[in-house]
Amino acid sequence: MKNLLLFGTTNYGPTLNSSDNLKFQELSKNFNTYVITFGHENEYIDHNIVGIKYIKKPKILFFQYFKFYFINLIAVKNFCVEKNIDIISSKDPISAFIPTLIKTIFIKDIKIVIEHHGDFLNLLLNQRRFKNNFLLKLLANFLSNFTYKKCDLIRGVEENYTLNLAKKYSKKYITFPAWVDYSNYKIQNLNRKNLVYVGNIIPRKGVDFLIRSFHEFAQENNFKEKLLIIGDSQNTKYFNECQNIIKDKNIEFIGKKSPEELSLIYSSSKLLVMASNFEGLPRVLIESGLCATPSLATNIQGINDPFGKYGGTILYELNNIKDFKQQLKNFLENENLQKDLQEKSYKLSKNLSGKGSFLNNWIKVDKIIYEK
Repeated sequence: MKNLLLFGTTNYGPTLNSSDNLKFQELSKNFNTYVITFGHENEYIDHNIVGIKYIKKPKILFFQYFKFYFINLIAVKNFCVEKNIDIISSKDPISAFIPTLIKTIFIKDIKIVIEHHGDFLNLLLNQRRFKNNFLLKLLANFLSNFTYKKCDLIRGVEENYTLNLAKKYSKKYITFPAWVDYSNYKIQNLNRKNLVYVGNIIPRKGVDFLIRSFHEFAQENNFKEKLLIIGDSQNTKYFNECQNIIKDKNIEFIGKKSPEELSLIYSSSKLLVMASNFEGLPRVLIESGLCATPSLATNIQGINDPFGKYGGTILYELNNIKDFKQQLKNFLENENLQKDLQEKSYKLSKNLSGKGSFLNNWIKVDKIIYEK
């Protein structure tokens, strides 16, 4: 079996949750899996199905990025030698910098896989506010060019963007979604009512657009059911702005929910709604689809294909309230359409993230990067 190292700041606690356990159990069937990520202390924990090296996380955001991305070269190299690592998979092209240096300087035959979720740099800049964005963009472009040129495979979540990136750097590529815990999300025979949004409360997700659009629709159609808004209020200023524009008692922010709670909410909702202006491949569309919950979402890359094309997603024009209201009205008035979209959403999500699909995709990664 190959020795696989997942390198990135994914939050794995000292005790793995049920979803992480299931993911690493799958991978352990064909890989000896290791992880390097942040933790509360510098330590290595053998979880039997995965070995995780935790790097103590600084309190200040800048030092978090700087420490993980740039100053652990020797420690990571020594870990790769000790565990005889064959493949390093980096979470993004910036976190791939240290693995790429290890390949370039120390371990020539190690294989580098770079994961991406669409336009990584724009996602980073849109999700957080940084000073000196121009300098950050120059640095990120330089590092990305360096790591993409040296990597062995690009692993994307969306076909078109990944293909263009692979052509630009003349690299092999594969596309498949990030891990989704299929054991938590399942069809439940519940009475479906209300609309639901699930995701971070940040500007690029368009939550303010959903609130305004739903308000107009409810007023015009005497719609009494609720819009439930679920997610982490990462951006306090934007969260407060969204709260301040609510004019209806049937729009509710209900905070973060566990996967088990989300499964119940998906299964008791008529429709998932989204207003994103940028996405890689939205995990919420897979989760809701596993519960046979269709969706109404923007016609942007990462959503229109595959979800709009094959799955149970109705597309509307980005930032077009009139189109949003019309598509929502058509859905609510057509029971046959609702049933058809439920079936399609479940079928696509099961194909993307059903039992064994994550492992099978990593087996394909292994074959692709070692084929001659």
